[in-house]
Amino acid sequence: MTDPAKPAPSKPLPTLRQVLTRVHFRVTLFAVGIAGLTVLLTGFTAVGLYAKQNLKLIAQTASYSVAPAIIFNDAEAAQRSIAPLTTTDGIAEITVSTGGGRVLAQWKSPTGPAPFLSLNRIVETLYFTDPTVAPVVHEGATIGEVRVRGQTGIIAGYIEAGLLGTLACLVVTAVATFLLALHLQGAVIAPLRAIAAVAHAVRVDRAFDRRAPKATILEVDTLRDDFNALLAELEQWQHRLRYENETLSHRATHDALTGLPNRALFDQQLAAMLDQANREGASFAVLYADGDGFKQINDRFGHAAGDVVLAEIGVRLRASLSTHDLAARLGGDEFALLLASPSDLEAVMRVRESITAAMIVPIDLPSGERISVSLSIGAAVYPQDGADVAALVHHADSEMFVAKRSTR
Repeated sequence: MTDPAKPAPSKPLPTLRQVLTRVHFRVTLFAVGIAGLTVLLTGFTAVGLYAKQNLKLIAQTASYSVAPAIIFNDAEAAQRSIAPLTTTDGIAEITVSTGGGRVLAQWKSPTGPAPFLSLNRIVETLYFTDPTVAPVVHEGATIGEVRVRGQTGIIAGYIEAGLLGTLACLVVTAVATFLLALHLQGAVIAPLRAIAAVAHAVRVDRAFDRRAPKATILEVDTLRDDFNALLAELEQWQHRLRYENETLSHRATHDALTGLPNRALFDQQLAAMLDQANREGASFAVLYADGDGFKQINDRFGHAAGDVVLAEIGVRLRASLSTHDLAARLGGDEFALLLASPSDLEAVMRVRESITAAMIVPIDLPSGERISVSLSIGAAVYPQDGADVAALVHHADSEMFVAKRSTR
């Protein structure tokens, strides 16, 4: 029996090496975990935002492309309109519906089920719960909609690689810290602080070009390499998605055939020019131009020849303007021009004469034939022909129809 008066033996106190080893081990794992988690969360957030923006731009682009097909209820044309967008990475499904909800055209990615199905479901829940919807508008009325659903495979693959890379970093750090805790304490903390600082800069300032400096210990330097490789991969994703967004943004605001701004960008520039003219008390002009007899060109020479004619008209309209002016294709053989301030009736006449002279030169068709095309042009000068966008557009459009009746 033990003597109750005798104190129980106390537990041996840990050595300084053991304490420092445990503290250093825990601090190191915590720092690396926070750094890895920060980069991963930042990467996931950035990729998700870029993916959603990418889907939005694709949906907008498709809505402009399929408008004529919905108007004429042409399913084949709608399918052709969305075909160029199906080559974009990250798209799982594109659906074109009419105003009544009837599916006019649809495309689904042929890619089969991806591995790590649970991870794909998580990505779908986080980023692609609902499809991106863009209305198809014609003359101010919604005539249909385009639905675009994202593909989870690319983002899921990035998350998988990021998780595995982070896990590898944690394992390497744990082994190195456990074996060299006290001896390497000072040499380990400095590089980890640098990694944490870079991770903070990436999260707060989106400084994806930052890199952690070289360490003097192999294991920590391996961590730095993995960490920098993860940043490099994230930076590549950022550049790639930014380029795709810029490309899709250009497609959404420019006509694919002529390269000129489309109706959406024209309306935006017209509103901006009106605001500027109001502030500065200046004038500017709006011109509407419509091809004469363009339908006969398509009927006689084919649509390919018609496309050549439209593209050449766009080139000549742009060449007839100054660098500050704008030429846009509104659709079909309809074009619009903005003459920057200060522009008056004299400037309108000068541009009309330049366009008329340019259109006299025959256009070479793919068949080897040459034809001449004329344009009926109407104009409105701010503020005498209208004080707002609607009035200016109406006046220019009315003058254009008067000119067209005169030509006929």
